[in-house]
Amino acid sequence: MIPNMYKIAGELLPGVFHVSARAIAAHALSIFGDHSDIYATRQTGFAMLASGSVQEIMDLAGVAHLSAIKSRIPFLHFFDGFRSSAEVQKIEYLEMDDLKKLIDIEALTKFRQNALNPEHPVTRGTAQNPDIFFQAKESINKFYEPIPDIVNSYMAEITKLTGREYKPFNYYGAPDAEISSLQWDQ
Repeated sequence: MIPNMYKIAGELLPGVFHVSARAIAAHALSIFGDHSDIYATRQTGFAMLASGSVQEIMDLAGVAHLSAIKSRIPFLHFFDGFRSSAEVQKIEYLEMDDLKKLIDIEALTKFRQNALNPEHPVTRGTAQNPDIFFQAKESINKFYEPIPDIVNSYMAEITKLTGREYKPFNYYGAPDAEISSLQWDQ
């Protein structure tokens, strides 16, 4: 799927791939903690969202789908393949009726209107010379810049539904820390 991922992202198709990450086979097969399969896709243009537990897989799947619809950017939602498949854990399901209320209907309508239609033909997937190609490449930035805020807002909505707090980045450490550990190495 990796070659297709570039095209999906380039055409602003808001899908979500849920990936149970594992090591890519090299000298041996392994399902333990390598995640080289998802790291091989970092440059494709997909936004990436990681889950650390079976419950987070459920909750952040909703964040990924809602964010993809609103932003038009495809998401790769990944989680540890060994842990998520071997762990026995009860989870709380998100109700579809609750998730439906969070869908950006205007963004969903625009997506549907962008579908191919023989009554309204369009040109897509052209070949371009470098001058035009790189202008188009830069023009996509406006779609990526709002992603952190969109994801953060949907994480807040999922937190309201579940009571489980999600943020794009969680700080673990002393609340009164003033110097990062990276500064100590200098």
